[in-house]
Amino acid sequence: MFGQSKKNKDAKLNLQILRRIWREHTKKYIWALLGAGIITSLTALTEAYSVSLLKPIFDKGFIDRDGKVLLILCAQVIGLYFIKGWFYFTQTMILSKISTKTVQSIQQRVFAHLISLDMAFFNKNSSGQMLARIINDCNAITNIAVNFITNIFKDLITCIAMFGLMFYYSWQMCLVIFLFFPIGAVAIGIINKKVKAISKTNTQQSADFVSQISESLQNVKIIKSYCMEKFEASRIKDILDEMFRFSMKRVRNTAVATPVIESLSGFIMAGIIIFGGWQIANGYLTTGGFVTFLGAWVSVYKPLKSLINFRVQLQTALVSAERVYEIIDTKPAIQDVEGAVELKNIKGNIEFKNVCFEYEAGKPILKNINMTIPAGKTVALVGASGGGKTTIANLIPRFFDVSSGEILIDGINIKNITQKSLRQNTSLVSQEVILFDDTIRNNIAYGKGENECKTVSDDEIIEASKSANAYGFITAMEGGYNTRIGEKGVRLSGGQKQRLSIARAIIKNAPILLLDEATSALDTESEFEVQTALDNLMKNRTTVVIAHRLSTIKNADMIYVIEKGAIVEQGNHEELLKKDGEYAKLYNMQFKQKKEA
Repeated sequence: MFGQSKKNKDAKLNLQILRRIWREHTKKYIWALLGAGIITSLTALTEAYSVSLLKPIFDKGFIDRDGKVLLILCAQVIGLYFIKGWFYFTQTMILSKISTKTVQSIQQRVFAHLISLDMAFFNKNSSGQMLARIINDCNAITNIAVNFITNIFKDLITCIAMFGLMFYYSWQMCLVIFLFFPIGAVAIGIINKKVKAISKTNTQQSADFVSQISESLQNVKIIKSYCMEKFEASRIKDILDEMFRFSMKRVRNTAVATPVIESLSGFIMAGIIIFGGWQIANGYLTTGGFVTFLGAWVSVYKPLKSLINFRVQLQTALVSAERVYEIIDTKPAIQDVEGAVELKNIKGNIEFKNVCFEYEAGKPILKNINMTIPAGKTVALVGASGGGKTTIANLIPRFFDVSSGEILIDGINIKNITQKSLRQNTSLVSQEVILFDDTIRNNIAYGKGENECKTVSDDEIIEASKSANAYGFITAMEGGYNTRIGEKGVRLSGGQKQRLSIARAIIKNAPILLLDEATSALDTESEFEVQTALDNLMKNRTTVVIAHRLSTIKNADMIYVIEKGAIVEQGNHEELLKKDGEYAKLYNMQFKQKKEA
């Protein structure tokens, strides 16, 4: 009972997936599909008609030796095959275009939805796993889209036409064939169940493989610095070996369908010959009729086998489709509330009221944070690593939502502001510089947003780069602003990359600025260049600075010392030194280290 219930549930899920692929991606091609369907039907009927010519060819052409009829029939055969060839060409062109567009439509939708999800989702799922779903799993759906549209429909029409022809000449022999079908259906059902279970494991292994490759390529510098090339290669080999084992297991279970089908076909062929011979001997069937029936069975055998094999292959594709729709059906944890307002012409006052936050339930990261950041002022967050400073900065643009309490901008709870307008009014410059494998110009223009990044003027780009102290090194490059910088800006130094990110923030011109350890990874010379650029960027902006080097935030209007998710001290530089508390300890420790160095 339980097994039957699970089987019905799986069948229902599979049907839902097929309906969604049709409704969301393929239905828009309905008229092209109808046209292709008509051509496909004509192709199948043409093939059935060509088989039906076997009867007059044998009965009149060979047995009655009517040469004139034989020539006419041969001319018909030539014409039919010519027409059938062009029918096939036309339907293939139409349907291949539709199936490819269907898969691309799914890939585009998965990617668009994926990047709309909140940061918490990406903290839990690796980029490699997501990459595998966009590429591997979406491509696997081709087995549904391409094979079903281009082959299965044609095979189905062919089977119907051929069985109609066989039924016309001898319905009794058709019954002989149908007697064996239940045996084949049970055997294929068992194979399907095994293939689906193996496919789930095999698909996950493929995702793990892509994830591991992606991670290794991103961290190749670390791999080389620790001489771990052989170790990483060995790890990939282990994954591939396990993938091979399950892949062969899947192939074995899929391939076993062939001997099952062939064995049944042998019994069916023997039954046709014996029963057909009896019908000819007793005058119920002519030799031509028997040859036509036999020709129809031979013609139906290949499409029938394809239909059976496709059902087995369909299980693998449906596993991938389930994984794809798992992403599509994931709802962003952070969404705009109904009636959310656009943030326009803001002053930039920021206020934290009793803000608490936790990534996991029961593990608090921030505890009752109360903080006021006046418009146009600079506030610094300092303290030991892991205290919650970066988390505070991430809450302002709603990369994560507070667990309790509220954050206000100009008196409005940020949960009541549209995410787009909130983020349009904030700029982030972090220690981890994120640049794209594109030109310098396009990386700077990226700050303008989707509506203006392609139309931003050269003068604006140059002015932003000058303010960011980047103009000199950019113009010194052979390609200038059209220089491609490589993946993550690999062709630039740390200071150059950071100044490009500052230029991007400058051109965005957002009133709220978040600086997360923007200079901590730089040498003294680069730090000076970057700090000068940051000073230009911070003018007339509400700025939250997370700093490890306390010397860079001495002039901040207010400094908050964060320890274990709570504010333990606050005041300006001079006030905090006089308190001789945590800030003074941190400052004196750094001053001592600098003096010893």
